[in-house]
Amino acid sequence: MGKTARRARKKASTPLDVRDRVAKKTQRDDDAERLLTDAQVAAAPTDMDAERVDGRPEAKQEPTEGRVIRALMAKSCVDACVALDAALARGNAVTTGTCVKVLALCQARDKAKPALRVLQRMEKSGMVVTREAMRCAFFACAKRGMLSEALELMARRDGEGRRMLGKDVLVRACAMVPGGVDGDLGLSLLESALRGIAGGSWEHGPTAAIRVAIPFSPAQKDDDETRERGVGSVTLARGIEYPEGSFQIVCDDDGRRRPADRLPLLLYAPAHAGIIPFAPSGLTEPERYDVPHVSGAFVVTNFLSPNECAAIIAAGHTIGLRTDPYEVDGVTGASRLQYCEFIVWPQTIKALWSRVSDLMPAGAVGINARWRFFRYGPGTIYRRHVDGSWPEGALNEQGEYVTDVSEGKVRSRLTFLMYLTEGFNGGSTTFYTANPSEPGVLSARGVIPHLGAALCFPHGEAEDSPVHEGSAVTASLDGEMYKYVVRTDVLFDVASQ
Repeated sequence: MGKTARRARKKASTPLDVRDRVAKKTQRDDDAERLLTDAQVAAAPTDMDAERVDGRPEAKQEPTEGRVIRALMAKSCVDACVALDAALARGNAVTTGTCVKVLALCQARDKAKPALRVLQRMEKSGMVVTREAMRCAFFACAKRGMLSEALELMARRDGEGRRMLGKDVLVRACAMVPGGVDGDLGLSLLESALRGIAGGSWEHGPTAAIRVAIPFSPAQKDDDETRERGVGSVTLARGIEYPEGSFQIVCDDDGRRRPADRLPLLLYAPAHAGIIPFAPSGLTEPERYDVPHVSGAFVVTNFLSPNECAAIIAAGHTIGLRTDPYEVDGVTGASRLQYCEFIVWPQTIKALWSRVSDLMPAGAVGINARWRFFRYGPGTIYRRHVDGSWPEGALNEQGEYVTDVSEGKVRSRLTFLMYLTEGFNGGSTTFYTANPSEPGVLSARGVIPHLGAALCFPHGEAEDSPVHEGSAVTASLDGEMYKYVVRTDVLFDVASQ
């Protein structure tokens, strides 16, 4: 066969989308790259002997952090994992930040096994595995339904004995598993992790059953004040009208300094301390009732009067409610959570704190002045979550908002949830717990809202920070269908921890 014939045969065997010996990338190539299996990644050559350019092998190149970064820029999870593995295996320096970026890409591409391999290589190389790195690998495992591997990561502690992954990470992962937060895997992951945190086994089963306990309701005294509640704080609120200019904006944050999935902060304040009327003293003496089987949780009754609850509700509506499209679910057609945020004056906070200070744990120094006002409509559910810790916000003498007036000396450790209404059906604050002696069972323990009461429980990174939800509200026979609450915090001296 002559040279011309050989060229013709070679050209005929070349794919149509190849020109001048350079293959044009097609959509199919992109899909194939995305669909590479974990096994293919794990089987990829870790020594990076050669790259192929135009089909020809290139001379060996030393695996460096630069090659990892180039793979990250190209968003190639396979190349990034292989290059990182090779670099660490040969003892070449790679920063922790680059490793975390590779793990974040693994999480985004649902590559759980490569993520675990990266963690193992980091540990073998003597690198410190950060919480961020662990979180990315944990989420990658959850998204693939690899519960055993996810729970092994959840059980890890750092050099100081602190758990590396908190319950806030756990509840996010439960929403990522196949089937979602209420599916078999989601419930199994939640129950297994809570059981392990409580000192039991970390082994998981195929699913978990939810055992609903009788809701907790603190004792109520049959006095004149209790009977007055029959009027209803919402009805009372309709008769309250604040003059124009009663509330002013003190912070308008466009959202860049808040988590990306949150709406911008729009914080209001009363024009002066007397705008929202609070009595010089509260009701009859407030009383504390510990919530059974929920560590650190308790209810303070008689914190606010019906008239004070009505004044707060009217203030929220005067400011104007916004609809939060995030973190809240409901049945089809259910209303969404509505909210606004405002901060009260130091004089108000001081007076309210004096009502309950004797009932608080040691080290507590006050109530946070920044309040989050929520209205739950029919069917609204605030899905399972844990509350975060906050600094002490305050208004200065000029009426300006100060994000952290204590400059880090004071921080919240308890949620302080004020109930402004009652009488609707449902709407409990429901806590989810697991018992080491009962694998496969999640206990759901509700606290029934009572007008003027405040529910307190641990939050933040504390081991006993409970997973909870704002359960769905339905209309009562009397027609009450909205739950109004204010969430704020109990502040503690950081030095007292």
